[in-house]
Amino acid sequence: MKSILFKISFLLLFSTSVMADTAFIYYKNSGSYNTSSQYTNLKSELEDLGYTVSSSTSGTVSSTDISGKDLVIDITGSSNCGSTCKTNYESYLSSGGKLLMVGSNGADARNSNIEQLIESKLSVGSFTQAGGCSTCYYSVRKGDYASSTTSENTLPGSDKYMYNVTNGTTVAANSSSNNNIPIMHKWDYGSNGGSVYVTFGYGQFLSTHQYASNMNDLLLKIMIEEGLYSLTVLSGITSNQTTEFNTFRNKSVNGNQIYITQTGNNNTLNILQDGDDNLIIGTDLTSAAVINGDNNALDIDQLGSDNVLGLDIVGSSNNVAVTQNQDQRAKLDLTGSSNNVDLDQSAINNVGEHYMSVIINGNSNNVDVDQTETGNKKLFLDIDGSNNVAVDQKGTGNHYAEITLTDSHNVDVTQDGSGDHNATINLSGNTSSVTLTQDSSTSQNYYLYQNCTQTSCSATVTQN
Repeated sequence: MKSILFKISFLLLFSTSVMADTAFIYYKNSGSYNTSSQYTNLKSELEDLGYTVSSSTSGTVSSTDISGKDLVIDITGSSNCGSTCKTNYESYLSSGGKLLMVGSNGADARNSNIEQLIESKLSVGSFTQAGGCSTCYYSVRKGDYASSTTSENTLPGSDKYMYNVTNGTTVAANSSSNNNIPIMHKWDYGSNGGSVYVTFGYGQFLSTHQYASNMNDLLLKIMIEEGLYSLTVLSGITSNQTTEFNTFRNKSVNGNQIYITQTGNNNTLNILQDGDDNLIIGTDLTSAAVINGDNNALDIDQLGSDNVLGLDIVGSSNNVAVTQNQDQRAKLDLTGSSNNVDLDQSAINNVGEHYMSVIINGNSNNVDVDQTETGNKKLFLDIDGSNNVAVDQKGTGNHYAEITLTDSHNVDVTQDGSGDHNATINLSGNTSSVTLTQDSSTSQNYYLYQNCTQTSCSATVTQN
């Protein structure tokens, strides 16, 4: 049973690309039929969705350019799509690629080639081109590609329209009442999910057009329909975090070693390294661990073998107690004020690869963290200002949590059970309180990106 209780006001600021992250755009950057502005707009929109965008202005479709790309957009001025172009696109679509092919008023040879690609090379359908002016043909989103908000369905005008269309699906039409005159049409190709979209008119993709945002929304909907993008937001470890985790996990030392530079005032330091091959060193794993000034009190135990701890504390009345116990690792970076931190990674008889990264910057933060039992536990904290944070990762599952805070928030997270649980919590704005419990044999995922604009915000979430 899953029970979720919400009392929350928040702005969801980011969505995550789930499947695809590469796109290639052919465009023309000089002379007539220059599509540089369209390219800039499309590239920006794709990069905002997390895509890596590459491009070419050569006018020649290369199999090397498009191979393996999740999305290809061809707005190459008046450049023709000859036999090599058709062959390369046919191969790309056979592999499951997604292609947006665009012609333009006056580029008769190119427009004819696009028609031949559909009718002769791919043999997926047919259509007849008609019309011929710049952005003058009314266009409106249709069917699954339409928005439920009527005002969002009107698109920039096209240069041409199609009729006598066979097979495929109408994406946008010249009429809000029927699909008989498509402006943009889609045909599927092959058994691997390939698809090609055809439309005529580069002006549709200018960011300066009155309905530019509607076109951007349509392109997003196309990507969602094609499985290239998902609005579902999921928590998960990033590539940079994975690199950091692996760097600490792979750090080895021969014999117990301590590298500390302690400077100034009334620091109290009590260290016990009982087992073998324990290391206390800076968070970069090369410099001294440091501790620099004022009334810091630390009690560091590492007990079993192969524990590693980075530290880097700078100032004020910080109280830190770390236990660890056999191959746990950790990282800590405190900068200022009266922080109270209690880390514990006790698991001497419960094998698991734990790692912890805590960055605290300023004021009276309270942090209480546990990572216990079997399974890999990964925790990343970034705490700025006066916050109260308690995280308890236990159970036999592999758990991941990332918590990023600005000032004045309360967070209490428990991850337990045999399921592999992921949680990302990012809080900004006014005071917020979040309590999350993930305790299940089923893997759970929770993502909250909250900017509190009310007096205060709160959420209590239980995932069982």
